[in-house]
Amino acid sequence: MTVNLRLIGLFAASLALASAVPVAAQDTATLTAPAPSAVLGDLTLRAPDGRDIPVFVFPAAEERAVVVFSHGLGGDPRAYREIIGRWAQAGFTVVAPLHVDSQRHPGGGRAGGAVAFMTRIADLAVVRDHVRAEHAGKPMAAAGHSFGSLLSLMAGGAVTAVGPQSDPDVRVVVALSSPGAIQGLVQPETYGGLTVPMLMVTGDADVVETYAPDWRDHRIPFDTAPPGDRMLVIFEGGGHGLVVEGTQAQRAFLAEVSLDFLRAHTLGDTTAQARLAALPAPAGVQIERR
Repeated sequence: MTVNLRLIGLFAASLALASAVPVAAQDTATLTAPAPSAVLGDLTLRAPDGRDIPVFVFPAAEERAVVVFSHGLGGDPRAYREIIGRWAQAGFTVVAPLHVDSQRHPGGGRAGGAVAFMTRIADLAVVRDHVRAEHAGKPMAAAGHSFGSLLSLMAGGAVTAVGPQSDPDVRVVVALSSPGAIQGLVQPETYGGLTVPMLMVTGDADVVETYAPDWRDHRIPFDTAPPGDRMLVIFEGGGHGLVVEGTQAQRAFLAEVSLDFLRAHTLGDTTAQARLAALPAPAGVQIERR
């Protein structure tokens, strides 16, 4: 497991992070998910501190690779079932923990600040270990929305104030909006360590007042990571919940771009790589590459 327990313990005590990461579920304030069931998750894994981690699995009938997915702050993996379902139909099994900050979590989503961040690091390390054991030999990708995208970027080599948390088995990151420049956590050099291909998705209405007051804050990973296999897709009028609340055309385009990015960089699919390289931007969309 890649969790640095000493650094986590030190950073969890930091009041700076506790104030920097909001407790309010602003990442997914208007996203919807099914009401909690009596038994949460398709399986339960055990965290290093003894916590139960409810995990949802969206299996591919003919599995080619696995995506470890981290939901937005306060959210639920099931809120993203449309795009996750598209990935699964295309051969990408999705394994997604329900984090303790989720409003659907048995704890009621009361965890925030340092607790939310540190438990997410542990959750995702446990899930990736599970994937290695139960889906042996299958390529692995990391994906997430907002706060969840930060954790996915860290698995791909981004280094926050808690130090390196990368996983060498993660081949690509799909970031559905970034968390912005969280003071005390995201540093100017954070994304300089990103070593894997990255797709970043945002919109010019993607504003979260507490930590991304300017939608351009979501560009930071794309603009500051080393060049090479970087793709940024910007939707006109796209808000923070674009992945769920965008128009049908926006959601369809996002699904196709993300699938080709996954195919290209987890499976080495040269046809998908060619489609991405030649992909024109439809009306209302900007595409940048580095």
